[in-house]
Amino acid sequence: MRHVGGEQELTQQDYFRELTNSGRSSLRWIIESAQLASKRLLLPDFLCEVILDVLAEYHIDVDFYVVDSQLSYQLPDNLNDYDALYLIKYFGATTASFECAVATFKQCVIVDDVFSPYPHILDIRQSWYSFNSLRKISAVADFSMLYSNQRLKQLDVKPLTEFATLKYQAKQYKYDYFNADKGEEQVYLSLFNQGESCLDNHKGIFSPSSRSVLESIDFYQYLDNERALRCKNYAVVCELLGEYIVPIQSDCYSFAPLLLPNRDAVRRRLMGHNIFLAVHWPEATTVTNELCHSILSIPLDSRYDEKDMSKICEYILS
Repeated sequence: MRHVGGEQELTQQDYFRELTNSGRSSLRWIIESAQLASKRLLLPDFLCEVILDVLAEYHIDVDFYVVDSQLSYQLPDNLNDYDALYLIKYFGATTASFECAVATFKQCVIVDDVFSPYPHILDIRQSWYSFNSLRKISAVADFSMLYSNQRLKQLDVKPLTEFATLKYQAKQYKYDYFNADKGEEQVYLSLFNQGESCLDNHKGIFSPSSRSVLESIDFYQYLDNERALRCKNYAVVCELLGEYIVPIQSDCYSFAPLLLPNRDAVRRRLMGHNIFLAVHWPEATTVTNELCHSILSIPLDSRYDEKDMSKICEYILS
């Protein structure tokens, strides 16, 4: 008879894991763990300004590669000149271009997977780091998972309580405004802005708040249902806006990306119908990509159903 009883044993994972409050905290942890300060990184030219801000904190030298209209990477020939390659999984999509880049680069690979429920796990020998950010795809205010095949630097991290408090206050006020006819719109908008300013002003590495850990448990509990609803919503957008859609494959759709030549005019027109669509990765100060001026994203999460998707598409086409 094999051993029975006592505390349950636990097998060792093939990778190391940590939690932070945001993608930028996870990126800082990666830089410190991989000792990338003052090193040379290759980045996509279609990216969030915050990434550049974090790298500047560590005096990292950066160059850029081109991301084309189908969100594929055009890597240069001199890959050996770089200490790390930064890959963004746009809208959580895994592409042939992503797989090729991972297989080609022989140094440290960093995967920015903020639009996925779980960070991407790589099957490669060289060092890799991957992180997500639930605040990008759910109601969770501050929660990011960091995975790596390398041991992560030991840090004593604490939550950024002010940030989480402001974000959850804003979320509650927004809910009351739309569902209980309470308060004013400017109140929750101001709280959201204060929260983002708080995060911008704190340059450290922080853990998620207790509430976000609990909210994350709820999110993962219903993830299968969420995935199914998002897939249906994505299918509606593809059917109605096929000529504008950037086709992606994802195990959990977050947004449907559109390429619109008159993006800004369409976005302003939609605001008149109370539809406020996000512009992800707006033009950065030091680098530009044509996608910055033409891409628009339709949210696909379970706040919306197929009728909502049809109506949004109708307004875009009008």
